[in-house]
Amino acid sequence: MTYSYIYIIGTGKVAKECQKIANDFFRQEVNFVKNIENLDDFFKNLKNCLIISANNFYIFKKECIQKNTIINYHNALLPFHRGCNAHIWSIWENDKKTGITWHMVKESIDTGDILVQKEIKLDNNCTALSLLNAQHKLALTLFREALEILKNKTFKMQISGGGITKNYLYQIMVI
Repeated sequence: MTYSYIYIIGTGKVAKECQKIANDFFRQEVNFVKNIENLDDFFKNLKNCLIISANNFYIFKKECIQKNTIINYHNALLPFHRGCNAHIWSIWENDKKTGITWHMVKESIDTGDILVQKEIKLDNNCTALSLLNAQHKLALTLFREALEILKNKTFKMQISGGGITKNYLYQIMVI
């Protein structure tokens, strides 16, 4: 498994630690993508690259997805709570468990094949911050395993689950 380049896009400790782990795993330079004014232009020119999305809010375009291998860290047990702020939705929904997922990126948000998942049990004392910290720690623990699964191509297809993912729309009043 060789890639023209390997990139990490994301923020904070998770992205930086993933960069270190990936450098060691691939024995190839892993470039950190930061503060690029137009990410669309940057990504549309890439081909045969591995892009690791770790704690990132950028939505990859179809052209980039088709020409590259992209994996993403999501802080929920997919297919539950796709999209942003999944840790908060887990608490809001009174879920008994949540977790993290490393998955392949497809055109629809958080629907790609699953590399690795692991559960975290929730209790009444759980806060959004404590859960997010636990999820980030678990994501780093499982990252090397996710890379092994990617390398060996032993990931599993994600079942959409039909109506599992809840979306809430709230009307915002402008005064």
